[in-house]
Amino acid sequence: MVIRYVLAAVIGYLIGCVSFGYIAGKLFKGRDIREEGSGNAGTANAIRNYGWAIGLFTFVGDVSKGVLAAWIGSLLLPGTGGILGVTPLSAGVCVGGLGAVLGHIWPVFLKFRGGKGVATSLGVLIMMMPVHTAVVLAGCIVIIALTRTMSIGSLVGTALMTACSFVFFFGDIWNNATSVLLFILVFYSHRANIKRLAEGKENQL
Repeated sequence: MVIRYVLAAVIGYLIGCVSFGYIAGKLFKGRDIREEGSGNAGTANAIRNYGWAIGLFTFVGDVSKGVLAAWIGSLLLPGTGGILGVTPLSAGVCVGGLGAVLGHIWPVFLKFRGGKGVATSLGVLIMMMPVHTAVVLAGCIVIIALTRTMSIGSLVGTALMTACSFVFFFGDIWNNATSVLLFILVFYSHRANIKRLAEGKENQL
């Protein structure tokens, strides 16, 4: 059984290491997105420097990583019934999904310089709590549209999903623990953004 946990984590991490922002920058612009703008390989930096089309490509790719890693994890460590067999939540969804987020933020193939984990976390959360994630995502899109600040929507959304986990899935240890860990990872990777927000200097779309 231990080997299944290790496989879920390693496979998830390697999937997460595939940086769609980096791929898009090289493929469409011939440049390294990490040398542009904020130096981040995620959606917001792709939009600011390369436009909405490449930003959308990056976003969809990074979300898909989270979904794929969590799904493979659920196959290796299946749950007991429910959507995709993960209610109560499969340990594999959590282990594989967290591996993908870690790989996205610290990709071994790119010298551990990746994105901030929001889109990949979204993919994992879709597998964990699809309905709640859809509702919170809609709210975050409104926030981003009004503020033109991606980090605000990302941070608010991550915090709300953690709250949803404890309100609607209290006692599901894997769900609760994974939500908290995603919260910590996303807020840690946004520490510079939080400082700029406090100073009123945050980058806008």
